[in-house]
Amino acid sequence: MFDQQEFYALEEGEPPRLAIPWGFFSREIVIRLDGEEIGSIPRAKLSKPHEFVLKDGSRLKIKQIPSFKILGMGFQPYLHLSLDGRDLPGLILNPQQRLSTANGWIFGVGSAKLLLAIFMPVKAIALPQTLQFREFVEWQQGFTGSTITGLILLGLFVVPKHFTKLVLTAALIIILGNLLLEFSCIWVCTARTGNMAALEGLAAVSIYQALRTQSRSHR
Repeated sequence: MFDQQEFYALEEGEPPRLAIPWGFFSREIVIRLDGEEIGSIPRAKLSKPHEFVLKDGSRLKIKQIPSFKILGMGFQPYLHLSLDGRDLPGLILNPQQRLSTANGWIFGVGSAKLLLAIFMPVKAIALPQTLQFREFVEWQQGFTGSTITGLILLGLFVVPKHFTKLVLTAALIIILGNLLLEFSCIWVCTARTGNMAALEGLAAVSIYQALRTQSRSHR
C-alpha cells in the first residue's frame, strides 16, 4: 500500500530510462539510469533539491513536493524532476501500485465506517420522515448510514479485478457523496464527522489518481 516505483523518460517520446523505487518506510530513495545506480537521497532530506551529474554532463535535479496541503501539512507527496532546468516528460505511473493504494483506502474507509457504527447507539433504521437536511445527514452519519456505507465499500473491495474501473468509480462517488454531506453540516455535527471527512478526502484523492492511471494505461 505504501511502496511505489516511478519511471521517467529523459526526452519526450523516448522510453523510460530513469527508475526510482521508494517506499513510505524506506530511509532513502535510489536513483537508477538504464539500470545503473547514479545516486541516492536520504528520505529526511527529500524536501530539499538534490542534483546529480549524468555521464553526458546534463544535470538531474530531484525534490519531493506535496500534491496538496491542509493547514500547512503536505499530503500525497511526489517527486519533481528536472533535467538541465527542464521538467521531465510526463510521469509514467505504475497502475497496479496506484490501484493497490486505492484499494487500501477503500478497505480502510469501509472498515472505519463499520467500526464507528459499533460504538453508535442504534437509533432510526428507516430514513427520517421529515427528510430535513440536517436530520438526513445525521441519519447518514449514524448507525444505519455508517453500517450501509461500510458494507458497500467492503463489498466493492472484494469485487473481481476485471470490474476495476467500475469499482473505483462507484467508490469515488460514494466517498465524495459522504464527504460533501459531512462538510455541509460540519459546524453542527460531532467532531467524529470532521475526522471522518478528513479520512475520506485523502481516500478520494487516492482513488481519483488510481482511476486516472487506469484510464491512461488502457489507451
